[in-house]
Amino acid sequence: MIITSRKNQTVMKSRGLLAEKKLREKEGLIAAEGLKLCGEALDAGLKAEYAVISEEAEEKFSDFAERLKGICPVYVVSRDIYFYISGQKTPQGIFLALKLLDKSKNLDRILEKDKILLLDCVQDSGNLGTIIRTAEAFGIGGAILSSDCADPYSPKTLRASMGSVFRLPLWITPRIEDTAAELKEKGYEAYAAMLDDTARRLGEFKFPKKCALAIGNEGHGVRES
Repeated sequence: MIITSRKNQTVMKSRGLLAEKKLREKEGLIAAEGLKLCGEALDAGLKAEYAVISEEAEEKFSDFAERLKGICPVYVVSRDIYFYISGQKTPQGIFLALKLLDKSKNLDRILEKDKILLLDCVQDSGNLGTIIRTAEAFGIGGAILSSDCADPYSPKTLRASMGSVFRLPLWITPRIEDTAAELKEKGYEAYAAMLDDTARRLGEFKFPKKCALAIGNEGHGVRES
């Protein structure tokens, strides 16, 4: 059966998950859209609670549609209804409600690595996703985020990260200053990216084997503390 009503419970829930961080947190779900991003999520081991797919996408991406039908409930909707659900101008017609991975051991996983990223109040979701994607490309072991960073699991961050959010261990800390101090005690050398007359240019020195690099807010940089 093809869903054609905006009042359908699955339609309303899916639209809400894409738009509202509070609902995602309440449900313990991540909302992902698009063939590549949804495939990256499943390949990274995330479990799908359910999928929504448009009529056209079911036909166009038939192999992926069959994959979805083998792992979770799949709801087929009309083209108009999918556009109503989606936050994109030209959606591919694939939506997944994904269960959050257990993050309780992420900090331990991060501290096993030599290179760590500290993100201090990075507030643009696109910037956050791009930084996470770049960090994975450069072999960074994980990222520790201040609690006032953008939501790492928002749809915009997910798209900008191109799936890296699903693979790079992340940890959110209430006081990033304390976290930086703890890292120094554990033998990490700390660096911060900043525009300053006394700053050393990238390329003029070599990072030590064990280090933490802080990147700050788009307008104010890394906080003084």
